[in-house]
Amino acid sequence: EVLNAPLQDVAGDESWLSVIGMWLLFPLNLIQGIFGGLIQALFVQLSLGFACLPGTQGAVLSDRPCSMAWVWWRYTFAALTALIANGRSRLALFMWEWEAFGKDRFWWHGEGVWCWSYADCDKILRSEQGRKSAFGAVRACVPDLFASNILIFLPNTSSDSEWAAIRRSLHMHFLDTGLEQYRTRVKQLPKLIGGDWKKPKHEDLSEITLLQKTVAKCIFFVMFGQWITEAESEILIGWRTNAALFILPRLVQRFIGNVGIKKVKKLREDTVGLVEKYGLEHSFVAMNNSMSDRWRRTPVVKLCDEIMYVVGFAGIGGTCAACESVGSFLQVKIPAESAAEHIKWGKFDSRLKMITKYKESPEKYIKETCRLVPPVTSATGVLKEATKVMLVGKEYELPAGLLNQYVLSMANRDSSMFEDPEVFNPDRLTLNKAVTWNGAFGAEDEDQFPRICPGRYMSIDVTTAVINHALSHTSELGVHAIRATP
Repeated sequence: EVLNAPLQDVAGDESWLSVIGMWLLFPLNLIQGIFGGLIQALFVQLSLGFACLPGTQGAVLSDRPCSMAWVWWRYTFAALTALIANGRSRLALFMWEWEAFGKDRFWWHGEGVWCWSYADCDKILRSEQGRKSAFGAVRACVPDLFASNILIFLPNTSSDSEWAAIRRSLHMHFLDTGLEQYRTRVKQLPKLIGGDWKKPKHEDLSEITLLQKTVAKCIFFVMFGQWITEAESEILIGWRTNAALFILPRLVQRFIGNVGIKKVKKLREDTVGLVEKYGLEHSFVAMNNSMSDRWRRTPVVKLCDEIMYVVGFAGIGGTCAACESVGSFLQVKIPAESAAEHIKWGKFDSRLKMITKYKESPEKYIKETCRLVPPVTSATGVLKEATKVMLVGKEYELPAGLLNQYVLSMANRDSSMFEDPEVFNPDRLTLNKAVTWNGAFGAEDEDQFPRICPGRYMSIDVTTAVINHALSHTSELGVHAIRATP
């Protein structure tokens, strides 16, 4: 009933007829796409059009009819090629596209216009945001890949909005760090982690699956008070390991036989199954009842699916990414799929220096690592009003309601806010200005960012607990075994 509800907002160019055409012309689309993903000028033309031929922007402004599906066929392969050519790093891809469009204030990708500067992102983050069911500036696959009405899709346009009601209830029932229950569970994490992870060593930081499973267990415990089994953690790390599937639009999902959608539907079913196994349904019944009749879900399992989607997608997936990045930095290694050319170690060029700096302040270390390698690279809003933008020297007037992606990962590297932005420095004065968690986490005016991540404290608490355990074999001053290790 929830997973198999009717599909929402399927564009004409995502129809099965379009998919058939994409397969029939596969060689031609692939060849054009490879060149488009390697040559920046051609990528711009595939996006904006050239001569009398439209690009993806023209298709979007025409409401994506099936007759213009062909512009997406080649663009899809171009975007994939560009991602691979940039080391599969989303941040590196964004920077490549920004450069392709002239390193200006805006560029075009997917179904919308993108902005990157700290000033633009800060302005958006402090405001009421219109939202649509969209991800990565393309319409999301709802309700089969993404759950409908999840927080990231809801506008925060008033204090009595659906977004506000769900966020308040989520905080009240699960994420209030002032609750004794929350604090007690966080304090129990070291002992619980140690029970499953025997004899930790520095090299364990390279064991990605171990980190992911430990994060999944911790998040579930802090939220629900249940320490899940190894097999159950294997289920929940799917929210991290299937991350690449979430960015694929419906045209691509159908092109590959909906394999990605089937995997995520199974993941959602199994995740809710854990809630049922541990008899936690009452938590969601209470949460549902705490909201007004306008926003209550029927059946309650729909709310459970929506909340567990956010817990899995952002809570488990995001915190796994943070732990993996911190683990790499502590070994003076560039994390996988990061913008390697844009990370510099500065004075922290050895494992000993890294560990020493971490132990001085785990929170600062984690925040600076995530500034450089953010778990969430960007977010999708909409233009509030008709807006004129310059794209490769030409002015375009874009309509209100068009998707507008703001790039947190590039805002965190804006030299107008962060001195030597590519250099790792946990002591930087503007560290708390980083918008990694969709707002300036730790800044004096943190409360001015209405959509700041509600689970930011849990993310820091869990990451700290996991990394502390991995380093628990070290002394306060370092380890002789790694003293000479570069």
